[in-house]
Amino acid sequence: MTITDRLSPEALARARRLLVLATVLMVGLVFVAPVSRVIAETVDPSRAIVSGTVFDDRDGDGVRDQNERGVQGVLVSDGASIVQTDGQGGYRLEVDPERRITDLVFITQPSGYAVPNDEFMTPKFWADLGELAADDQKTADFALTRVPGSESAEFSFANIADPHVNPQLPEQIREINATKDELDFIQVSGDLTNSATNAEFEAYLAATAESELPVWPAVGNHEYQSSAGTSYAARINNYRRYVGPEWYSFDYGNRHFVVIENNGQASQADQFEQQLQWFRRDLELNAQDKRVVVITHQPMNLTFGGNRAYDVYGDLLEQYGAELVLVGHAHSNDAEANSEFIPTAKHVQTNSSSYTVDQTPRGFRYVHMQGNHFENPFRVYGMDHSLVLTNPAPGSSVAAAGLDEIQVNAYHTSDEVTRVVYRIDGKGPWHRMTSSGEMSWFNKWSGPRLKPGAHSIEIQAHGPGGALWSKTETFTVTNEKPVVPSATNDWPQHQGNEQHSGIASENLGRDLDLAWIYRTPGTFLTGSPTIVDGVVYAGTRDENAEDISAVHAVDLATGTKLWEFPTDSSVSRTVAVYDGVVYAQSLRANLYAIDAATGELLWKRSPEAAPEPYVQRKWGGWGVTVSDGKVFWTHAERFGPGASGALEALDPKTGETIWLAPMVNNEMAGGTPVVQDGRVFVGNGGGNGGKILAYDVATGTRLWQSSNALGGTGGGVPSVGGGRVYVGEDNSVVARDVVTGADLWIHRSTGPSLQSNDAVTSTAAIAGDTVYMGFPDGRVTALNAASGAVVWSTMLPGDIDQGGVFGSPLVTGDTVYVGANNGHMYGFDRATGAIVWDYETGAWNATGFAATGNTLVFGSWDGNLYAFTKSS
Repeated sequence: MTITDRLSPEALARARRLLVLATVLMVGLVFVAPVSRVIAETVDPSRAIVSGTVFDDRDGDGVRDQNERGVQGVLVSDGASIVQTDGQGGYRLEVDPERRITDLVFITQPSGYAVPNDEFMTPKFWADLGELAADDQKTADFALTRVPGSESAEFSFANIADPHVNPQLPEQIREINATKDELDFIQVSGDLTNSATNAEFEAYLAATAESELPVWPAVGNHEYQSSAGTSYAARINNYRRYVGPEWYSFDYGNRHFVVIENNGQASQADQFEQQLQWFRRDLELNAQDKRVVVITHQPMNLTFGGNRAYDVYGDLLEQYGAELVLVGHAHSNDAEANSEFIPTAKHVQTNSSSYTVDQTPRGFRYVHMQGNHFENPFRVYGMDHSLVLTNPAPGSSVAAAGLDEIQVNAYHTSDEVTRVVYRIDGKGPWHRMTSSGEMSWFNKWSGPRLKPGAHSIEIQAHGPGGALWSKTETFTVTNEKPVVPSATNDWPQHQGNEQHSGIASENLGRDLDLAWIYRTPGTFLTGSPTIVDGVVYAGTRDENAEDISAVHAVDLATGTKLWEFPTDSSVSRTVAVYDGVVYAQSLRANLYAIDAATGELLWKRSPEAAPEPYVQRKWGGWGVTVSDGKVFWTHAERFGPGASGALEALDPKTGETIWLAPMVNNEMAGGTPVVQDGRVFVGNGGGNGGKILAYDVATGTRLWQSSNALGGTGGGVPSVGGGRVYVGEDNSVVARDVVTGADLWIHRSTGPSLQSNDAVTSTAAIAGDTVYMGFPDGRVTALNAASGAVVWSTMLPGDIDQGGVFGSPLVTGDTVYVGANNGHMYGFDRATGAIVWDYETGAWNATGFAATGNTLVFGSWDGNLYAFTKSS
């Protein structure tokens, strides 16, 4: 019989004196060796013995019948030792009763088999032995059923992260299960609960019970019950009681999945070393002929991810060519191919099913394993058979000469859209459309121009399994000459200037017509386009690490691409343009200086490397500001000057540091800087929420640090004007004195937030004595700049998945334009708040605008830039 044990050298010596051993293989504290029953009888009497059989449960009743054979070579473990079943499927395992409170043993599900699921659809690969005592002898058998096709290298599963027992979790589970594609299981990357209480675990399990598929859990930092005690065993006990061991593995197809704890909790006593040694042995036994997937909670490439001690896992996993790491924790989307942590692997972070910190729409991923490669598309919750005609806009009037294409946005949470077709006026052929990104479908107009007058367009979207949904819209064709977009003043950075005031110099009015759509394969989130010298510049995100992050330069007049510069990771916020150079920052905290005319790289700044043997962790999800002959950017690293977050001023020509000032938090630290009257202000995110720091522009000396009156996670970008600096957070906006940092007033929006962390991403537009702001409860509000008194407030429609206002307002003449998460862009009467313009993309619209001449430009989550011109 093969046994894995944790015997000391002294115990081994005693064993050898009793029996001459042919072979002993020892790896750290864990080893596997062929030994006899005599050795088992010489173990420390303080240990308990667990034995049993892993068997082929042919009738699926969970009970071993006489004709049901044991399964050889299955790994059995308690998280410290590993043994393999013998030729009859039997095993014998020593367990230290002092190691945990609730003692568990578990198996590694072998490929081709499945363990049964309990009533909550949690795989029962583990047995609860209760609280073992020294010299106890327990039996635990494990049933396996054969699953035809499960040894294939092609299979799919769903990955969700940080559900935090949110009220929508049952429906989210149902949405995933509703897919028409073949899906084999669901995996949760930690933070199942908030405080690891009995009630929360029971609520989580009630949600997973909605699943028709097995749901494999992983432990997050919120699964440690602090009220249970100070020891690791006490704090993890509820997790073990309800959902199983905190580290384990299973096989599916040609993949070996390893689930590990990297929250730092296991650093107590010998727990870290114990998991590491178990992990080494697990890989040695399982990963030689399989592709390795790691499932854990905390990111290994962010400043606030897993403890630096876990960096050792990267070297080990690289040896086995690990291909994928699935994580959560940061409540953000951040996918990185060939990560520094494991160069062979894609590091994929999925945002929270409860609330997001980067202000992406809540969602999950499918992971499609396809032989030796895979795909990991992100899917947005709560979009049930969405179908929106974006060009021509429903009910709009469009010039016959300007209708050069048809575009539709089609989406369904559970499945990808496979085909979209349309026909005009209910007759003629159906025209097939070409897909762009995750939502958009288009077709260049190739037939004769439509005659002036009323027309209809019927659109159909198709999905897997014969799914079909359709819509008919109307529009009017005119003989008018299309208005060509033209530029006057520049809009070179976020909200138009270094104060982020959001005021257009021209009056665009409230009768805007679509001029062009520029499509990208990525997404636009909270970063706004900029316009300089008749060129639109914008950075795109890449939700899936498909090498589509980029800075785009687009001709304003025609909407055609001038150049595209690829970046290492997503450009989430607004780029800045100054003196012929475009400055853009990526999530991996790389700052690019790009020639505005040619798209060629001029210089690049990156955080310094980590000291050996560690991996540098870095984050740079904010925008760039240029003022006073300096480029201002914020970044955060695990090691180096950004260890507490850094605000840095650079020479715009060379990228050399003029000054660098520490902030107070490196958890998504920063915020796009804002500058006025010799001061630079920056929001500091993470645990400091709506805090503002003020620095001297010339020297970097910190002038003041504000209160943290709003709390929250710090998603807001400040604006400044009239002696006040404004920033939003916690469904609120606060005004502070620019000289002292004192809180002057706070306005809290009155509705319940549609985003459960109450984040306010909107940047306040400042026009004279009025401030305009969007809030996550769905309100757009005008406030008196001096007092914070409400001038008007308009509530927009929306729900928990597609609701709230993250877009930054723009003021032009007597109209305020704002994007909303419900899929619409709105224009409001500046005096009353009445809605005077509405355009629907059907996608999350969290960006701000850029305005110049007769043109307004914005980006949408669908990956498109939309340009509108003032109607003739």
